[in-house]
Amino acid sequence: MKDASTLISGIYYKVKLLVDHNKRLTLEIESLKHQNLKLKNELISQDELLQKLQMEFDELKINKTIGSDEDREKNLVVIDELVRRIDKSLNLLNK
Repeated sequence: MKDASTLISGIYYKVKLLVDHNKRLTLEIESLKHQNLKLKNELISQDELLQKLQMEFDELKINKTIGSDEDREKNLVVIDELVRRIDKSLNLLNK
């Protein structure tokens, strides 16, 4: 009878250890899920920021190619003149 009691005590102890280990793992899984969600949200936020910065960079490149305000106005005058010439040419071709 003593051997059976010892075996039962040993099994009970091992089951208790497994239950405790299971609880720790369950808490760790929940923590990792929370961390994973947080990182996914951060990644989405970083992607949005990257897109915004890429658009700003593209705008800056365009502004740099156009130049300063003075250069921009000169360039606009040149563009307007080119558009008028193209319109004239198209009108001549259509006649």
